[in-house]
Amino acid sequence: MRIALTIFLICNIIYNINGQEMLGVINSNYSGIHGISINPSSMVCSKLYMDYNILSYDMFIDNNYMFIERSDFVKLFYKGVIPVYYTSENEARDFDIYRDKDYYYGFQNIRLTGPGGMLVYGKHAFGIFTSFRLNSFFNKLPKDMGIFLYEAIDFDDQQKIEWDHDKTIRFGSVSWFELDFSYAYNIRRYKWEYWSVGISIKPLFGVSGLYSNVYNVDYFVQHDDTAYINNLDFNYSYSLPVNYDDNSREGPLFRGFGFGVDLGITYMYTTKGLSNNHFNRLCDQQYDDYNYKIGLSILDLGYIKFTKKAEVSSFNETGTNWYRSHDTLPTNSINEINYKLDHYFSDYPGQSIADDKFVLYTPLAVSLQFDYHLKKFIYLNGTLIYGFGLGDNFVKRPSVVAFTPRYEKTRWEIAMPLSFVNWDFLDPHIGVAIRYGNFFIGMDKINSFLGFSDFSEFDFYIGLRLNLSGNLRMDYFKGNCGEYKLHNIEMFDYRNF
Repeated sequence: MRIALTIFLICNIIYNINGQEMLGVINSNYSGIHGISINPSSMVCSKLYMDYNILSYDMFIDNNYMFIERSDFVKLFYKGVIPVYYTSENEARDFDIYRDKDYYYGFQNIRLTGPGGMLVYGKHAFGIFTSFRLNSFFNKLPKDMGIFLYEAIDFDDQQKIEWDHDKTIRFGSVSWFELDFSYAYNIRRYKWEYWSVGISIKPLFGVSGLYSNVYNVDYFVQHDDTAYINNLDFNYSYSLPVNYDDNSREGPLFRGFGFGVDLGITYMYTTKGLSNNHFNRLCDQQYDDYNYKIGLSILDLGYIKFTKKAEVSSFNETGTNWYRSHDTLPTNSINEINYKLDHYFSDYPGQSIADDKFVLYTPLAVSLQFDYHLKKFIYLNGTLIYGFGLGDNFVKRPSVVAFTPRYEKTRWEIAMPLSFVNWDFLDPHIGVAIRYGNFFIGMDKINSFLGFSDFSEFDFYIGLRLNLSGNLRMDYFKGNCGEYKLHNIEMFDYRNF
């Protein structure tokens, strides 16, 4: 298990970066291109008729395994004092672990969105943008294994016990570049009803992929120098941008290719009946305000097939006896880890190799969004994101339940999301997000920075969108022709259809 986690950590260390959902931004009527990430059908409902993204960054990490105590985190963040914790054998650690969980989980996500744009033309909306993404996770790690990983094998309280696990322990990480081609269409506009559908088609260029499944394992730690492993079934696959002999960086940049798709539908109950949709300029388009809005979407339904420098290893119904005095093989590189696993669990080196290519499924989710227009500038939003996996080889995203009140104006906006990750309703995430014109910044958990809770999660996002008017204003909202009518270059000689 330490080796499986080592492989998982190698991939994370390679990038050393961590993204979640930007809950304070994505459901805004001014989210524009960023709303596509939660529901592609939201484009045509946007208050913006154009939106250009320069760069945005969203990083997120969440787990119920390791933490820094709230008082120590305040000292670390504000004074730079690094905390020190100790194991039962007085070995120093930079963090502590929770010991009241039956199973541990962890999620690490990043989304770096590059140049892109969105255009609304009547009933139609089009979007295209680029992004780099990384998703990593581990799930169903048993309590005893987590404690052994922290304390090491010489933790007396867990020795001389038969440990038996038959729930699949999963580890996975995948990073990729994606091109997002999105389209949305207003399929029905009758009286107060407004329906739109949307789709995003995404070619995916795999940079790295890694997964491991431990299906069952029985083990017994006799004492500090002896352990027995029986009835072990596990596999692992990887395609990483490193030299497998010395861990140095190595090409090619893209090691796999695949496709992904997002699907969405939105219903709005508008405040007014059907209006005149004809327009001569893009800025002439009228925004349909609503009393409430409901959206349903499927996100990241896709896969990446890794074929370059890919290896798949499988071990079935195997076991071994481990003695510290005999454990002399190094584990400083990927190939050394492979050799050591073969030494303990195979009859000869290379016996476990099953294939030189593998498919890894992207972090699939179903999302439900509800937005209620309370007063002129005040909205209440509820969002559910349910993450799950396809097949046996996948990377999972966390499930999120969020409630977000927001005050929304053209020039500026503030939102305060309250969210719960992975169904842990005893650990509320209090966030805040601010938009001024085309710039936004936010965090979906500020608890630890205020000293309210231990530090075990972090979520931060920031972004800047392009404004051709030369100042920090949000000018591309529907109905905003104004003085630009006399020299607007966005003239069209045909009507909405």
